Amino acid sequence: MINIAVIQECTDKKLPFPEVIKHLTEIGIERYYTDLTKMEKIFYAQNGETYTERLLIDSMPKMGENFNKDKIIETLREIQRGEIDYSTFIRRIVSFGTVSYTVYIDGKHVVYVGRKGETYIEHFPF
Repeated sequence: MINIAVIQECTDKKLPFPEVIKHLTEIGIERYYTDLTKMEKIFYAQNGETYTERLLIDSMPKMGENFNKDKIIETLREIQRGEIDYSTFIRRIVSFGTVSYTVYIDGKHVVYVGRKGETYIEHFPF
């Protein structure tokens, strides 16, 4: 059974990404998908179970029409350096045309997707 308390702790405490990955790995999560249109994260466990968590972020901007890879990368670097919080990160990547992203924990990368299927792959920096 998926440990929902750990998932909620990772979400509520706004832990740094490497810590989130560590905790999710410990409870058997292999990947998660974030739908930025529906504002949901779906967590997939290695045993086939899933769990959906709502994203509660205020003042969401309009979804950007064009996928701006350079601005997305710039925003990724800002959150990695601790210069912005998760809510700001989400608002910015949405405004730069990101409709979803999938974190592949075992594959150690994240795939960001635009409205027309454009992609950017970010490998874990750790």
